[in-house]
Amino acid sequence: MRRALVIEDQDLMRQALIVELKESLGDCIIAGAQTFALAHRALTDDLFDLVLIDPGLPGFDPTSSEERLKVIEAIVQAAPSAIHIVITGSDNDKEAVACRELGVSAYLGKTGFSRGGLGNVLDQVARDEFSLRYSKANAQFTELHISGLTPRESRITELMMQRRPGERRKDVFARMAEELRIEPASAERYFKQARAKLMRSGRLPRGL
Repeated sequence: MRRALVIEDQDLMRQALIVELKESLGDCIIAGAQTFALAHRALTDDLFDLVLIDPGLPGFDPTSSEERLKVIEAIVQAAPSAIHIVITGSDNDKEAVACRELGVSAYLGKTGFSRGGLGNVLDQVARDEFSLRYSKANAQFTELHISGLTPRESRITELMMQRRPGERRKDVFARMAEELRIEPASAERYFKQARAKLMRSGRLPRGL
């Protein structure tokens, strides 16, 4: 069973990363830490296969390159056998290079990092490739979240409502399958489940 640690002080972001990891890793145990002290204690008490790091932690100046790298280096040294992934909202070329030199396997910008993207990053890391993805604010659609639907039902509903002219449903199922690393038939099943729930509640959006 693989073990992962998510070091992130923002509750919503930490929970979102944990959900992504659960879907990507399968059978796993995931711990979350909001501060450097909690992270260091967790790394001292346990062995982790994967560590996600946001270097802008409380108690450190998030605008100081020196302090950010100090956080990353200390965590890498505390878990030398783990895979380390830095995910930050203040990504830049210089820091990405420095992280790679410290032994980090991936450097990711938060802005524009889509759901399902972490699984693709892990696949790249598994091939011994350094994964580098900078922030990009190029969203073309608003996100859709409907109460009563599971995260996957909500995602396929969102993708279906964002269909481009001429795009077929099976193309959308294929896109979701690639994003979440599931079979297209599973994506279709999630869509049918979501549609049935929305029809029963009388909240079926236009276009579904």
